[in-house]
Amino acid sequence: MSRRFSPAQFGDLGQRHEVHVFLYRYSGSGPEYLLLQAAPTAENVWRPVVGPVDWDEDLRHAALRQVQVETGLTQAFDFISPPTGLIQNIGDLQLVQWPIGVQVSSPSVQPQVRGLVAGWDWCPFNQALKILDASLHRQNLLQLHFQLAA
Repeated sequence: MSRRFSPAQFGDLGQRHEVHVFLYRYSGSGPEYLLLQAAPTAENVWRPVVGPVDWDEDLRHAALRQVQVETGLTQAFDFISPPTGLIQNIGDLQLVQWPIGVQVSSPSVQPQVRGLVAGWDWCPFNQALKILDASLHRQNLLQLHFQLAA
């Protein structure tokens, strides 16, 4: 049986909103960001938590929902979000990506691999910037990191 997708996952009238959630914690050298390795691992794609924003939810709720789905984490200490999202046009679809930073409640918190996630790693900023594949993910990380540093 084929998997069904909700309209929010395709975009309403050619526009889809997504949250790109970077969970972070503080270590002695500064913030570390949780990156997820997408399955299959042969492709070696690293990314933040990503998910659609449903029609009836705000960005924070969408971020928490997707964090719980992909990592099993249910509690957040603090949220940060730049005032604007990044827009990418893919054919007839306009993708609006909202970067969200979520500080975990404890530095010792460890996520549980779920769904299409094969692995995870806490990375310092420089390493995270190098291993993120998509340029929009790197731009989102830069926005959040500069906001944390301010």
